Amino acid sequence: MKTLTIIAVTAIAFAAAAPTVHAQKADTKRPVYAEVGLGINKTLYFGNTRAKLTQALGGSAKAGTGNNILAGFYVAPEKWRGLGIGSRISGSFGAPVEGDFGDDYIFNYYNLALAAKYYGLSHEFGRGLYARGSVGFGQLTTKRFNEENNSYRHQYAIGASLMAGLGYTVPLKGCSLSLETEFESASRSGTIDGVGSKTFRSGQVGVNVILGF
Repeated sequence: MKTLTIIAVTAIAFAAAAPTVHAQKADTKRPVYAEVGLGINKTLYFGNTRAKLTQALGGSAKAGTGNNILAGFYVAPEKWRGLGIGSRISGSFGAPVEGDFGDDYIFNYYNLALAAKYYGLSHEFGRGLYARGSVGFGQLTTKRFNEENNSYRHQYAIGASLMAGLGYTVPLKGCSLSLETEFESASRSGTIDGVGSKTFRSGQVGVNVILGF
């Protein structure tokens, strides 16, 4: 709830600042840009992933909400007219979801990706509407635990993920502020005890607030 409040306040400030700072331009042009961000997400399960996780953990595997954290950099020379190419690392940390037997279930994952961001309307990196795409590699970790008897079970899987985002950036003095929505689809493989190798297809929809510099 605290994260939602922070994002809501930031979004309001973002909207209020946009008309006055939209026309600002940076005093200097830099070819390399960095970013850090925080957000919220809703986990998505595709296909029979929930059934596979339930089988692996011996209990409930409900999709829940969580927090995003990300960092990245982009190389964006002025001659590329709004295109930046670089790398991005992101992680999603789920809030505990109540299970079927008085236990809790948590779903976490991360990925390291090659990323591209394009400001197609302004043709200036770091100003206006943009689209982002990335392809990466990472791991998911799920955990079912019961505090009363101090028992827990884990499931791991490793594989590739695709992410797409749409956002808007307001340039500020010495930095920038972006509000972004994103979608992720991932396919990761892991071994279920007594069953063998299985593929878990999952993803998320999320909203991020990003500080660029």
